[in-house]
Amino acid sequence: MPLACHGGVGRRPAGGDFGPRGGILRAGWSVSRVSARLRPALTAWLWGQNTRLVLWLPVALAGGIIAYFALPSEPGGVVVAGGALACIAALACRLLWPGRLAVRLGAGVVGAGAVGLLVAWGQAWRMPPFPDLPRRAVHLSGDVSGVEVQRLADGTQALRVALRGVRLEDGISTGMPPLRRWLSVRLRADDPARPMPGDGFRVRALLSPPAFPDVPGGYDAQRRAWFAGQAGHGRALDRATITPAQAGGGAAGWLAGRRQALAERIRAALPGTRGDIAATILAGADGVVAAPEREAFADAGLAHLLTVAGLHLAIVMGLVMVVLRTGLALSERAALYWPCRQIAAVGGLLAGGGYVLLTGAHLPALRSLLMAGLAVMALLAGRRPLSLRALAVAATVLMALNPEGVTELPLQMSVAAVMALIAGFDALRPALSGWEHDDVWLRRVAARLAHPLAASVLAGSACLPVGMAHFGTVQPWFVLANLLAVPLMSVWIMPWGLAALGLMPLGLEKLALVPMGWGIGVVAWLAHLVTRLPMARMGVPALGSVGLCVFFVGLCWLCLWVGRVRLVGLAPIVLAVLSPWMATRPVLLLAPDARMAGIVTQGRLLTGPGTHPDPFALREWQRVTGLPAGVLPAEGRVGTVACHAGICRAGDIVLVLANRPPAPGLCQGAGLLVNLPGTWGCDGVSSIGRFDLWRNGAYGIDRRPDGGLVVQTDRAVRGARPWVMRPGGMGLPNLPLAQAE
Repeated sequence: MPLACHGGVGRRPAGGDFGPRGGILRAGWSVSRVSARLRPALTAWLWGQNTRLVLWLPVALAGGIIAYFALPSEPGGVVVAGGALACIAALACRLLWPGRLAVRLGAGVVGAGAVGLLVAWGQAWRMPPFPDLPRRAVHLSGDVSGVEVQRLADGTQALRVALRGVRLEDGISTGMPPLRRWLSVRLRADDPARPMPGDGFRVRALLSPPAFPDVPGGYDAQRRAWFAGQAGHGRALDRATITPAQAGGGAAGWLAGRRQALAERIRAALPGTRGDIAATILAGADGVVAAPEREAFADAGLAHLLTVAGLHLAIVMGLVMVVLRTGLALSERAALYWPCRQIAAVGGLLAGGGYVLLTGAHLPALRSLLMAGLAVMALLAGRRPLSLRALAVAATVLMALNPEGVTELPLQMSVAAVMALIAGFDALRPALSGWEHDDVWLRRVAARLAHPLAASVLAGSACLPVGMAHFGTVQPWFVLANLLAVPLMSVWIMPWGLAALGLMPLGLEKLALVPMGWGIGVVAWLAHLVTRLPMARMGVPALGSVGLCVFFVGLCWLCLWVGRVRLVGLAPIVLAVLSPWMATRPVLLLAPDARMAGIVTQGRLLTGPGTHPDPFALREWQRVTGLPAGVLPAEGRVGTVACHAGICRAGDIVLVLANRPPAPGLCQGAGLLVNLPGTWGCDGVSSIGRFDLWRNGAYGIDRRPDGGLVVQTDRAVRGARPWVMRPGGMGLPNLPLAQAE
C-alpha cells in the first residue's frame, strides 16, 4: 500500500502538466502564446509610426549624454572603447539588416546613446584643468573679452569684465604662463573705467574658484565653469588700469562700443525702469533692470521677456518678413515672378542675425538663431519650416556642439516649449481650421483668440516642471500674464523698438521710444498686478534629476507619437510632477564652508548661526525644500528645535553653532553630532565637523521612516569627475613644464 501511494503521487503521467515543472512549462507556454499574439500587433503599430521613429534619435542622444553625467566616476579607456565599438556595431547592423524593424530600433537607440556618451566625454576632456588660484590679493593683467553691467544688492551698478590670457604678477606666479581659462572680475562701483573688448586690463583683485554646490545634487557651478572654460571669478580691490587696444579692439570692440552707446541713448530718452527694460531688449544690456522689477516679472511668469532669446528673435524676424513681403507684393513683376516668400525669409534671417549680434550674441539667442536658420532652410527647400523633424535636427546640432547644455535650463526650456507648441498645434489644427472657416462669426473670432491662449497654455505647461526643477517655484497665473503681455510685446513694443533703431541715425529715436515705453509700462503694471494675486508665486520642493528625466520621457512620448497611444505619456508626466512630494525632505542641511546650517521643522527652514544667512545658499536650500525661511533662535524653542548657549537640539540631532568646549551631558541620547566651528565629537556618536565639510562638501541629512538618519555628501553624489575640484577648491598649479634634459 505504501508503494502504491508512492507510485501514484510521485509518478507524472506522460504529457501531463502537473507538479512544479509542469506549472513552469504551462506558464511559459502561456507567455509565449500571449507574446506571439502581441508581436504582430506591436510590429504593425511600429510600422505605422515609421516616420516618427527618427524623432527618437535625439532623445537617445540626450540619454547617452545624461548617462555620462550620471556616472559616479570618469569612464576609463575600456568604457570609451566599448562605446566606440557600440557605434560601429550599430551602424553595421543598420546597413546589413535594413528591413528588420527590431534591428533598426536597437541599432538606432544603442548607436545614438553611445554617440551621446562619447560626445560628452570628448567635450569634457578637451577642456583644460582648473588652475590653482591664489587665496590672497594679487595683481593680474589680461585682455578684455567681454563687459557686462551687474546691479549690486544696494542698487548700485558695477561692471563685470571677462579676461583672457590672464597673468598673475605676484609671488611664485610671477613670470608664469598665462591662464588657459578666462577669468571674471567685478570692478568697484566707483571705478570710472569703461573697458572695451580688446583693451588691456590690470587690477589688484581677490580671486575665488568656482563655488561648491550648497546641497548634495544641487546646482553645480563647477561643472558649468568647466565646460564654459572659466577659471573662477574675482573682486577688484583697487581701480583698474585700462590700456586701449591699438586697433580699436577689432569687430568685437566696435560692436561693444556701439552696444554701449546704444544703451546709453535709450536710457537717456527713457529714464527709469522703462529705459532699463528697453535697453535690455534692444541692446542686450544685462543687469540694468532692478532686482525688485526682475522678481515681479519672474513671479508673474514673464521673466522670459527680459531675456533676449527665441521670443524676441521670432518677433524681429516676423516683422521684417512681413515688411519685405508686403513691399515685394506692391510690385506686380516681383509678385508674379519672384520667390517673395523665400526672399522675405532670408531677409528676416539676416535681420535676426544682426539683432543677435547687436544684443551681445548670448548663448540662448544663438541657439534660437540656429533653430531659425534651420527653419529658413526648410522653407527654401519647400518643407514645413516648423516641424518636429526640424526641431530634432536643431536639438541634435545643439547637443553635439554643447553636450553640457542638456543639463542646463535654457536648452531644456526651449526644447520643451517648442516641442509642445508644434505637437499641440498639430493636434488642434483640424478643430481650429474648421472654426476659422465657419459661417458663424463668433466661432471665427474664438478661433483667432484661441491661438495665443493655446500657445500660452502649451508652452507654459511644458515649461512648468522644468521651472520646478531649477527654481522650486510655480506661477499659477502665468497663462493670464502671457496671454496679455506676449501679444503686446509682438504688436506694439518690438515694432516701436525696431523703428527706434531705424531712427537713431537721424537722432529721432525718441519719437519711437516714447510709445515703446508706454507698452513697457503696461507690461510692468501687469507683472506687478499678477504678483499681487493670491498664490502668485508658490514655493514647491524642487523636482529631482530622476523626476525631470521621467517628465521629458513622458513629454516626448506624448508629442512624438501619433494616435491615442500618445496619451500614455501623461502618466509619467503626472508622476514626475508629483514626485517631489513623494520623496523625503532633508531635515538638516550643512553648507560646504561650515558657516551655515539649516534645520527643517514644522514646515519652515531655520538657519543659523546669525541672523543674516548667505543669500545664495539660502535660495538653493529653499529651492530644494520648498519651505519659507526663518532663523534659529539664540535661546528658546521653535517647534522641535531647542537652542541654548550656541547649541541646538532637534530630536536626536545636536548642532553646535558656537566655538565652545563640550558640555556635560551634551551627547546624551544623541544620534548625530554636528560641530560647525570645531572638530571635537562624542564617543560612540556619529559626528560631522568642519574638516568633514571641507573634505566632502555640503551635507544633506534625511530621516528614514523608521527614524534612522541617512547622510549624503556632495562629493559622494558628484563622484570623481574632472570638474569636481579638490577640497578647498584647489586646482592644478600654473607652473611651466620642466625643461627637457
